[in-house]
Amino acid sequence: MRLAQLAARAGRFLWWRTYMSWIYPLGDPLSARWGWAARLVRWPLPWLAPYRRSQLHLLRPAALGDVLMCTPALRELKRRNPSCQVTVYTKFPDAIAGLPFIDRVGRVDESPGDAIWPNYERSLPPRRHIARIFGDHLGLAVHDIRPSCVVDPALRDRFRAAWQDRPRPWIVVSRRAGGWTPNKDWPDELWDELIDRMASRGTVIEVGVEAAGLPPRSGGSYVDLRGQTTVPELIAAIAASDVLVGPITGTVHIAAAVGVPAVVIYGGYEHPNCSSYPGNINLYSPVDCAPCWLRDPCPFGKKCLHQITPDQVEAAVHRLWAANRSGSSAGTPGVRPQSSSWEPFPTASSAHTQGLLTMPSKGSERAHHH
Repeated sequence: MRLAQLAARAGRFLWWRTYMSWIYPLGDPLSARWGWAARLVRWPLPWLAPYRRSQLHLLRPAALGDVLMCTPALRELKRRNPSCQVTVYTKFPDAIAGLPFIDRVGRVDESPGDAIWPNYERSLPPRRHIARIFGDHLGLAVHDIRPSCVVDPALRDRFRAAWQDRPRPWIVVSRRAGGWTPNKDWPDELWDELIDRMASRGTVIEVGVEAAGLPPRSGGSYVDLRGQTTVPELIAAIAASDVLVGPITGTVHIAAAVGVPAVVIYGGYEHPNCSSYPGNINLYSPVDCAPCWLRDPCPFGKKCLHQITPDQVEAAVHRLWAANRSGSSAGTPGVRPQSSSWEPFPTASSAHTQGLLTMPSKGSERAHHH
């Protein structure tokens, strides 16, 4: 009897290894385009889908934005299977611990061998929102892509109190997109010009990693928080603000979670279809080589990012701020002022009436799939 049990366990183990090594990866290229096909290949028997389990272990160590993009799938899982005990293993526990649809957050080194690691990196470039691709890994069709995170109200109110005498809008700026690739980062000279202009009309709060080699700023209303915030403080600062400006990185997903509109400088690294949210303005450059998802230094001098000008970013910020003050924005930054020194700019154009603003490239007619 004992020998039969050992044989059965060995058989299940070999089946699981074969499945994860050969069958499961077949869903990756399908998930990049067609979620229904990926789910069908991975779980031809629907009752075997991971979201139906009594316990689910999910591993997504980094980056912060990817961790937050897992939350729509987990939220849908809990709606479909309320009794499932969900454990997430990540390097960013402070961002998600306490969400009602996550029962426990553990360390990465605690994750069991059968933990699900949702990914999109094996089939680049993706053609669908990454939050939906993550849902495919759990056997779920994700419709509500807005992420969730934990906000400390006391920290948020502390930032609002610290900025209350500064002119509105309060604009959080995040220059850097992390170490994954240098090809998301708008040039510093363009950032410097933009920050100087915005700080003369509102308040710029710069967050992110400390920028070595950049001179201290003077003039205008400017708050330097680079290298000075924990993850809870970063979330609270964004939640306290009126608008976020930056490349597509973790701060954009935080802003979406807390209801703050964002101007997202995409350039041509990735298409907004993969990571955008309603209410944002996305500055995308459809150059011939976009979307590239290139991690090595760009051989074309990041021409996609150089096509985006401070005038265009500033006009987009004004549009979001004006919509916010009128009450039509998706953001919820708190008390709206009755007046502001931020007035319309001659650089604003009718092109900014679209939620997705693409920066045209001469001779480029490249099509992108949704």
